[in-house]
Amino acid sequence: MKVDGKNIILILLAGGVGDRLGSKTSKQMIKIDNMTVLEKCICSFIDNLKNIKILIVSNNKDFSKIKNIAHKYKLLEPIIGGKTRHESVYNALTFLKKDAPEFVLVHDSARPIVTKKVLENLIGSINQNYTCVIPILPLNDSIRRAYNDEIHNVVNRQDKVIVQTPQLCNYKELVKAHKNSMEIYEDESSLLMSKGIKIMTVEGDPRSLKITYENDFKLLEPYLTINSKYITVIGNGFDIHRFDLTKKNTENFIKLGGIKIPHIRPLIGHSDADVLLHAITDSILGAVNQGDIGKLFPPSDIKWKNSESSIFLKHASDLLQKLNGKINNIDAVIICEKPKILDYSDLIQNNIAQILNINPKRISIKGKTSESLGFIGRQEGIAAMVNASIKINENIYDDK
Repeated sequence: MKVDGKNIILILLAGGVGDRLGSKTSKQMIKIDNMTVLEKCICSFIDNLKNIKILIVSNNKDFSKIKNIAHKYKLLEPIIGGKTRHESVYNALTFLKKDAPEFVLVHDSARPIVTKKVLENLIGSINQNYTCVIPILPLNDSIRRAYNDEIHNVVNRQDKVIVQTPQLCNYKELVKAHKNSMEIYEDESSLLMSKGIKIMTVEGDPRSLKITYENDFKLLEPYLTINSKYITVIGNGFDIHRFDLTKKNTENFIKLGGIKIPHIRPLIGHSDADVLLHAITDSILGAVNQGDIGKLFPPSDIKWKNSESSIFLKHASDLLQKLNGKINNIDAVIICEKPKILDYSDLIQNNIAQILNINPKRISIKGKTSESLGFIGRQEGIAAMVNASIKINENIYDDK
């Protein structure tokens, strides 16, 4: 991209793994509205800086997925970063050596919101012969120095600011600073400052929050879903299966929530007869009006004979993702005399959460008996009832 004849390339850092977020998924790869944080960041730049060249710096774990994203948005071929942000930036600068730009924008992909005003202010400073220009925010709160859960002294907030990205830097000067540095710096401005270079500033944006902790997602979600209107829908699921009364063997088992549970008699079913997964599947399908388990996986089809019910639930989950839906919570009741559900509820909860790729806290598993009444009371069968609350884009109901 050229601005007033000046060539600029964006270095987009996507090597973080999100340890402080407590997620197995790297924070830049977490999906919001079926779009990764990284993609939302890319779109912010593409929408505001037409024809900007973007080089993504990835970690090893996500490289394959990030490569697909780079191809999807027609970006430069991504590269692998280093162990630190400092090393990752240098890897990118080295990669760009052959077709070196005059300036680079260096940005953390964990800041998915990049506003047009900030970018315009950064680019607008390009002809003023600055080596580095960064967005900053003033501090509104009081500052204290604390450690070991104790306040130790007051820090005067006057002249203190918060530093954001993207940071606009002269390519040659930034390369030179990296080559002549034996220390690791947390960003480009601190590195260049250590070489005696003046750092200029523009006004940042409080919405350009860096995702570090779980609460950061909650703060940013209204801005990341700004073009979507969501409603909550409820789906109901129910399933029931008979025990095979002809088989009485201590080596038998039943499947509940995808977990094998020892039982004197197995359940009868075309698939693995997992009443709980069947009921959850139907509750999700019902909420988004996508049929039911019998329609999508008919028992008349030999293909599904003895299949694991997790296949059905995963399919329902995939349908939900395509509709940009999100599970608020699942409330399930398993009705039987035996086994005692409380003994297995945690295992069942965690396994279902893994299948659906959601927090186990969103799933409630309860067990009830029928007080020895009816066929369930006679231990002739087992049933499950499920309610699923789902957040969905209301536009799917407006198509005619």
